[in-house]
Amino acid sequence: MKRFFVPLIAALLVLALAAPSALAQAPTPKVTITGLFDQITSMGRNFYDGNASRDNDREWYARTRFRPDFVFEVGRVKAVLGLEIDLQYGQSGPNDGGFPGNNSGVAGGAVTGNGTTTTGCKNNSNGCLDLNTDVGGMIEIKWVYTEFPLTGKDSVMPFIPVETMARAGGQPFGSLANTRAIYANGDFAGLSGVTTFAPNLKTNLAFVVVEDQLAGGNRAPATTRTSRGEDYASILSPEISPFKGLDIKPLFSWFHADGLTSSSSRHAVTNRRFVGTAGATCSTAANCSNTNSPAALGGGAPAGDSTNQEDRYTVGLDLRWRSGPFGFDPIVHYQWGHADHQAVRTNGTVGRVEGDLSSYIVDLIGSFQTGPFLLEARGVYSPGNKARDNLAQTIRYYQPLTTDGNYWSRWAAILASGDVDYFNGALLTNQARFIGYDRYGIAALGLRATYNITPAFNVYSWITQMWTAEKVDTDTGAAPGLGGGSVSRTTVSDRSWVEGDSRNVGTEVDLGFVWRFAPNVLLEVQGAYLFAGHALDTAECVVTGTPAPTNCGAGATAGVHTRREATDAYTLGTKLRFAF
Repeated sequence: MKRFFVPLIAALLVLALAAPSALAQAPTPKVTITGLFDQITSMGRNFYDGNASRDNDREWYARTRFRPDFVFEVGRVKAVLGLEIDLQYGQSGPNDGGFPGNNSGVAGGAVTGNGTTTTGCKNNSNGCLDLNTDVGGMIEIKWVYTEFPLTGKDSVMPFIPVETMARAGGQPFGSLANTRAIYANGDFAGLSGVTTFAPNLKTNLAFVVVEDQLAGGNRAPATTRTSRGEDYASILSPEISPFKGLDIKPLFSWFHADGLTSSSSRHAVTNRRFVGTAGATCSTAANCSNTNSPAALGGGAPAGDSTNQEDRYTVGLDLRWRSGPFGFDPIVHYQWGHADHQAVRTNGTVGRVEGDLSSYIVDLIGSFQTGPFLLEARGVYSPGNKARDNLAQTIRYYQPLTTDGNYWSRWAAILASGDVDYFNGALLTNQARFIGYDRYGIAALGLRATYNITPAFNVYSWITQMWTAEKVDTDTGAAPGLGGGSVSRTTVSDRSWVEGDSRNVGTEVDLGFVWRFAPNVLLEVQGAYLFAGHALDTAECVVTGTPAPTNCGAGATAGVHTRREATDAYTLGTKLRFAF
């Protein structure tokens, strides 16, 4: 017995000594890659430039998107690098764009007059694949963040018992704010944390860095400084599931902006009472400025004056309810605050005016499913300003932090961003980015029907009727440029911004199918037709002599204020997606 006992004790001692070192070993690092390839072609007419009364804008083109995500993991900590490349088939401008292999840092090497879009390659593309496809480097970085446990076991603060998973860096909003693109959607740089108190209770908290100020950037006078100030937002959104089938998601957000800010977070619309581009009041069409312009925000330099500030608060409730075949998803937000602008005061002097912000949005989706058939209905209403309103004093239209161009997506392909070709759609430009047309708000009804013929093949149809909450003044022009800017309507003459004429934006009908013909591969084909309403009518200053007129109105030496009626638009697109 003794000769067996000694070796046994020795073996147990070896195991005891080896156990701590084995337990102390770090988890095995792991790297995975997920993503997609999209091959897209589409054609259409009369919705690319935001002007429905000029129907000579048409195209048929094709492009490729590559969107990989590299995920690096060690235990519960991971880092994500998300990349994106968008390339059009064939050269369509002075060069194939890109850098540094080509001589331009702009895709196509040419920029339109509004400075926001390229004429050389498809808007939002990085470049064009010409013969031999020698396109310069142009990789977009979408996500670059680290996710780690902030509280709970094995975390930065283990003394706090509940678990919080935090992210730092460039990251997606996901469901931090809402369940669909109404307030915060897309990507941002900053910090976020999701704290789980119970399986049916957690909170989402995010701090969004919109614009930052570097040392010394605010020292120079307002006309020469480089800083646009400190712009940021905070978002708090709990998630509560009191019982199966009901999810409740309240929201509180505070957005602060100094001077000019991101065009995604401030809906820029023209106001005749702002200080004009030449430093005087807006007396001519060329001199008018908008709510996010250097002139209206002081200083006149590209950075504006960061002492003109905006504070915007948004509270709301997001519900998701399911009971058998029925579903109901309402979202209600209320918004208030103030915004400074340089404008004409009530006593006739020019200076800083503090405007009042007050708006709301009600967006409701109801659904019914029986077998393979799904029927959904959606309605939205948000108020706006009348044509004559002074936006320096009061703003009544709702402003999201960012929707990333996805509001009303997959309910329309022309009145909203297309889903098959997501570079197209959004005839109204700011409808998809800002919710509502120019200053006039939105009222819309949509129906969506989907029939799954097989699990791999379904057909769908959408119809949307859209109005504005306030009548559109059609004695204004449409903003120029493919893809448009955030401004939808422009000053044409002294008849602009006097009174509204029509609320009817139009009726859009869509038809398409999705065929998942192989694992991880789908083919989607979609067509859309817009019956344009009179709210999309425009006016132009038609030159009848020389010199060219400046305002077409009283005192102009030449030019006639001319009305143009909107015409219909259509598009047809195909998408082949391979996901991995």
